Amino acid sequence: MILLSDILGHKFKEDLCNENLVSLRKLNCVVIDETMSQVSSKSKYFCYVRESVYSMLNSASSLLPDNCQFLIKEGYRPASIQQDSFDRIFKRYKTNSPGLDDRVILKRVSEYVAPLGVAGHPTGGAIDITLIVNGEEAFMGTRFNDEPSETNNRTYMSSLDIGKEEKENRKVLSEALSAVGFINYPAEWWHWSFGDKYWACITNNPVKYCTILDNEIRNLTHASTL
Repeated sequence: MILLSDILGHKFKEDLCNENLVSLRKLNCVVIDETMSQVSSKSKYFCYVRESVYSMLNSASSLLPDNCQFLIKEGYRPASIQQDSFDRIFKRYKTNSPGLDDRVILKRVSEYVAPLGVAGHPTGGAIDITLIVNGEEAFMGTRFNDEPSETNNRTYMSSLDIGKEEKENRKVLSEALSAVGFINYPAEWWHWSFGDKYWACITNNPVKYCTILDNEIRNLTHASTL
């Protein structure tokens, strides 16, 4: 199992795609969690993704059972918010474990809060996603965005310590997204990506999407043809 902490410092080949960002609100087959109550980003671009990700989600939606829909929690996350989130968690670890070496803290934090250099959300290639089943948000064994250490690792996609229904829900989510080319981050059942560094590492492909800085967002959204 490869975690984000394992790819820190890795040298990646790049074949960058200059795709724009497009709002998933244009995609009628998915539902957006407009409350943003479970994400740290309050950016108005929270449900934007790269154009290929948009098209892949459209394709994946057609593979879901009739009683299911995708529920999008978060797509693009501004680079500044990603950095702030990482710094906050790093500081918390350092305060709670003052004797721990910074390199050890970096590795532990990076397993579930990505440093900006390897983070998927600021590239527009990552999505946090779950299911609506029979009109209600499905329970997937943990809440979205729970920390692995606080759930006995039940956030891991492969966890066996969840109920039969939750396992089936995860299977439905996984099969639809995997079929169109998304890669899951194994520590978080909700996190899937395409084109970012984690995807590149797992698929042995060049990186397609680089980090979009805060001051670059407007140009990439206004230029979209979707």
